[in-house]
Amino acid sequence: MSKQPTILNLDEVVPAERIVILGGKHIDVSRIPSRVMLNITKNQDKLKGGGDDSFSEILKQVISICKPSFPDITEEWLGDNVDFDQLMQLIEFVLAPLKDRAGGESGKNEGSPSL
Repeated sequence: MSKQPTILNLDEVVPAERIVILGGKHIDVSRIPSRVMLNITKNQDKLKGGGDDSFSEILKQVISICKPSFPDITEEWLGDNVDFDQLMQLIEFVLAPLKDRAGGESGKNEGSPSL
């Protein structure tokens, strides 16, 4: 009697839908590309250090997450179309799944866009 294969169907792993409405655009941020997570892991020390470099790196990752559903998003577009409060809320919302995953039982870091 032959054994049945064990199959892991990753096509069935679908994240919960998460949409940002910004500047009249509906931006799907449900899927976070692996490249973003790898970049965050690679730049972890810089991100935890704070400062302008940290904020710029976080913003690049947020843009990478938004780009598949809103290809025109850039730092310049954000600078021209959102105020600071909107930008901070965008960062928090888009990165929340990563912070939740990284925080595990310790919880997420409230009030800071850094990871």
